[in-house]
Amino acid sequence: MNKWYKSAPIKGVLLLVQHVLVVLAVISLVWLAAYPGMAQDIFSGKSEASYARSEGFGQQAYYDSQNILNALADKGDLETDGKLDENKLVDIQTLYDTGNISGENENGLAYTIHDLVDWRDKLNSGDLSSGDNMSYNSGENSIVVCQRPDGTYEYYYYEELKSLIDSGELSFMTDPDTGVTSEDVMNYLRDGTLYEGDGLGTVVDRNNQVIYRTIWNYDGFWIQEGPSPDGVQSILDIVNSDERWNGKLYEAYSEIYSAIDLVSQKMDNYEAAGDAWEEGNTNLTYIYADTASGTVSTNRAAFADYDSLEDNIQKLKEEGSYTVVRPALADFDSNMSGVEGNSWRHTVENMGPAGDHFVYAVGINTDYPVQDSYYVQNQRYEKYAPAIQGVIAMGVLSVVGILGILVWLTIVAGRTNRDEELHQNFFDRIKTELAAAVTVIAWVCLVYLVTNVYGPFVGVVYQGDASYYYTETAFDINVPDVVVVSLIAVLSCAVFMIGYLSLVRRIKAGTLWKNSIIRWLCGFVRKVIRHMSEVWRIVVALLAVLFLHFLVLESGGSVFLFALLMFAVDVLVAVYMIQQAIGRNRLGAGIEKIAAGEVDYKIPLDGLKGGQRDIAGKINTIGAGLDAAVEASMKNERLKTDLITNVSHDIKTPLTSIINYVDLLKRENFTDPKIQGYLDVLEAKAQRLKTLTEDVVEASKVSSGNISLEYMNINLVEMIQQTSGEFEEKFGARGLKEVLTLPEEEAIIHVDGRRMWRVLENIYNNAAKYAMEGTRIYADLTVDAKTVTFNLKNVSEQPLNIDADELTERFIRGDVSRSTEGSGLGLSIAKSLTEMQGGTFTLYLDGDLFKVTITFPRVTKDGAPEGQGAAPEQ
Repeated sequence: MNKWYKSAPIKGVLLLVQHVLVVLAVISLVWLAAYPGMAQDIFSGKSEASYARSEGFGQQAYYDSQNILNALADKGDLETDGKLDENKLVDIQTLYDTGNISGENENGLAYTIHDLVDWRDKLNSGDLSSGDNMSYNSGENSIVVCQRPDGTYEYYYYEELKSLIDSGELSFMTDPDTGVTSEDVMNYLRDGTLYEGDGLGTVVDRNNQVIYRTIWNYDGFWIQEGPSPDGVQSILDIVNSDERWNGKLYEAYSEIYSAIDLVSQKMDNYEAAGDAWEEGNTNLTYIYADTASGTVSTNRAAFADYDSLEDNIQKLKEEGSYTVVRPALADFDSNMSGVEGNSWRHTVENMGPAGDHFVYAVGINTDYPVQDSYYVQNQRYEKYAPAIQGVIAMGVLSVVGILGILVWLTIVAGRTNRDEELHQNFFDRIKTELAAAVTVIAWVCLVYLVTNVYGPFVGVVYQGDASYYYTETAFDINVPDVVVVSLIAVLSCAVFMIGYLSLVRRIKAGTLWKNSIIRWLCGFVRKVIRHMSEVWRIVVALLAVLFLHFLVLESGGSVFLFALLMFAVDVLVAVYMIQQAIGRNRLGAGIEKIAAGEVDYKIPLDGLKGGQRDIAGKINTIGAGLDAAVEASMKNERLKTDLITNVSHDIKTPLTSIINYVDLLKRENFTDPKIQGYLDVLEAKAQRLKTLTEDVVEASKVSSGNISLEYMNINLVEMIQQTSGEFEEKFGARGLKEVLTLPEEEAIIHVDGRRMWRVLENIYNNAAKYAMEGTRIYADLTVDAKTVTFNLKNVSEQPLNIDADELTERFIRGDVSRSTEGSGLGLSIAKSLTEMQGGTFTLYLDGDLFKVTITFPRVTKDGAPEGQGAAPEQ
């Protein structure tokens, strides 16, 4: 049965259809990405007629309100009397704990808003830096921690401490037994290598009173000093004089760094919100009322009066879409979709500056008089919404089709409709991990390209320790973008299918693990362990080299010494490898010479060491053994040839007498038919014995090469025609018909004419003896630019239950019973003679079909065989 579903054309069509479906699925995805709000409406089971009624519209208003509330909270922190106050004090501890700017120095460490923003700019520009002790705490800027006897701390910059030591105001108390001097301690501090717990650096004053019981280099997070803190010159002044900060230099630096980042974000949000939500720049109107203080924040000047709050909210509601949020969820009022009332209330209560004393209203003028984001989104909605359901259906059907084809291809992967075998290609034979890496890297690169071209823009709004993310992926669809995305999708699908189907074929063939690098490594390790007695020197040397490399990489001091030692080892390894390469080359050259026939060649042993020297000695021994074996074999062959020749010669003499006496007896004209029959049988058997004797002698001469060849240029067309004529009567006796096909042009070959005639005679004779009676014998001669090929085909009368090569062996015939005439040497002699003349002789058996093919080089116009130049001399 023809299993069409496994055929290559069907697989090709399926792959093509799959790639088309991938393109359709990607186009659907791009279409949905052009306006995500529409997809949300479809997936929620609703399809709104206008953008203002869609879930995407309500979510847009909700996210914008988060930005507005965040900006209002920042506004309260950054303004004084309704105006931005950059000189407002920021208490670092209060900001770190609550996220709010109090305006007062409450905990001893404070900066102005301007100072913190300016500090941020200098850090970003590289004018100032921050980091850990490894990159900063050394030299004159290193910080030294001194611990007083009462357990409190005092901090110095290195230069300040050095000045006090040099003036004699402070000095070190050192222990002579340790050998560490005051100068050593100062060098350690300068280099940043004196650590807490080293027990060095007891400091005394002029009266030899202990001021600090120990000192060390500060090794925590730091930030380079920018502006001065409120009321002091430096951060160290705060941590030295204020007991609330004493011993907390790390906390001071960390909280200052956080304050710089948070205040800078507040300023950025404040400035961006002031422009984005300014009246005249947006279709959105917001009203935020603090019911405790009776104040209103809004972007519409006409709605700023708190006493007219409810009237203004009603006017806002009349402009289009709106949401009104109050502390009681029962008072929630909205005609927008997409966000629940509880989420609105929770957001306003937690993000707004008034806590739970609020009224918040947001409205969007759905006439869209201002071309802001709502105007743009509405344009897209009207453009894409009518086709969105069809696009989603197309996408879903495409995905179903892709999965169905994937299952189909998984089932038939590696199979064909021609047989039941599993077929693998070149890629399947690459090591599993390497093939996976190639596939994954190609896939990741393409996906990376897609995500970079069409990746979403993510904006972050920060308030205190909470983050709100709003994702906006809307964009216009154009033909070039669709073409690019479709091309990337096709390439991605192609790469994926190559890797996936290869994985399936590997699993089916059981080569997933067998052809893996890990398995190969495991086998290699096992092999090394199994042959450890031979390779232990190499393993030890390798481990030593790796250890030296590790020391060089990890050394922090004498790098030059280790590098010099490693270089010396590398040189020794290189010398060893060169010697091994020279030895292997010498062994290979010796083996080649012995294999070429120089069995008496001896590999020089000088310069060879270890295992190579032993191998060379054994090879030399093999050469001597081969020499003796070849000589013995030649002697035996000569003895066999002489024996065959002598025995054949001895048989010929009595055989000739038998044949002659049989002939004389037949002339006596015996009337008894029995006697006449006996004479006929005797004559036939004598002639067969004579033929056998002649074939044995010739086969012996051919196999030993004891014949001379007289080469000449012969037209094989004429010789085949002559041979066919000679065997026409013999073929006719068995009802055989020859179908002869010869080229019109000459087929000149350079051979011995008499020997070539014997080759053709043996082939035709074989067909005449063993072909099935009443069948055809096909003889074809073909000529091409370089060769002449002759084919003879027939159907065998006897079953050919042996291999083709066996038919060219001595004394082998197609009929095992030996019931036919012949010696069984015909094909063997024909093959030997063909090969001696530079041709090739092959047999082909297919059931009862018997085919002989002879090929010779074609003679060129200059009289030499094609590709051989002038004709060889014998």
